[in-house]
Amino acid sequence: MIGKAIRMKRIFKDDNKAVISALDFGAFVGTVKGLEQPRTIVKKIVDGGADAFIMTPGFARATHDIFAGKAGLIMRVTGGCSKFNTSSGLHTLTTSVQEANLLGADAVCNMVFVGHEEEQRMFEIMQGLSEECHKYGLLLFAELLPSDFNKSYDSEWIDLCVRLGYEYGADVIKTYYTPENYSEIVKNCPVPVVMAGGPKDCSIYDNVKRAITEGASGVAIGRNIFQSEDPTKTVSELVNIVHGGNE
Repeated sequence: MIGKAIRMKRIFKDDNKAVISALDFGAFVGTVKGLEQPRTIVKKIVDGGADAFIMTPGFARATHDIFAGKAGLIMRVTGGCSKFNTSSGLHTLTTSVQEANLLGADAVCNMVFVGHEEEQRMFEIMQGLSEECHKYGLLLFAELLPSDFNKSYDSEWIDLCVRLGYEYGADVIKTYYTPENYSEIVKNCPVPVVMAGGPKDCSIYDNVKRAITEGASGVAIGRNIFQSEDPTKTVSELVNIVHGGNE
C-alpha cells in the first residue's frame, strides 16, 4: 500500500488536510461561466495555492503542464450523463483506473447518489474501482450524495453517505456538510471526509470553518471557486481556513 500512502500525501498536506478544486462540472452541463478557458482557470487556482484538482481526462490533458508538481490530480472516472439526460442520477464508468494512472492521477473519483433507484449499479461500479485501485496503488476518492436534493444536508442522509462510502472501500469520502451531528459522523469514519461545496446562497467560508472545526479533512469545491469574482483570492482564503488554524 506504499503507492496509496505516497499519493495520499500528494493531496493531503502535513496537517492531513486539503483544499481541492473540482473542475469536472463541464462534463455534465457543458460550457459554464468560469470554465470557458480551462488553462486560464487552472492557472488562477494554482496561484491561490490549491492542493489538488478533480478533473476529467480531457481537462487534465489540456492543463497538466500548469498544475504538475504543484497540485495533486483526482481523476473523475464516472459520469456519462449530460444535463439533457432524463436519468441524470445514474453515473456509469467513463474512464478506467488504468487510464487515470497513465495520465498521472493520484486518485480516481466516482459518484454514487445514495437512495437513487439504480444505486446498486453505482455501488457495483464502486466495488470494481476499489479493486482496480488496489492493483495500481491509486486512491479511491468516492463522492456520495443524497439522491433527494431536499435531503442534501440532512444528518441521517449524510451519515448514510459516509458510512456506505467507507464500507464499500473508499479511501477518501466527499459529501456535504450537515449542521447537525457532523462531528460525530466524521469521528465514526475511519477514512478522511472532505466537505463538498454546497449551496451558493450561503457563505462558503462559514461552512468551511464549521466543517474543519468539526473534523473534516478538507474541502472539495467547484462553482464557489471557479465562479467567484476572484478565484485566486477565494482559494487563498480557503487555504488559510483549512491549513491556517481557522483564523
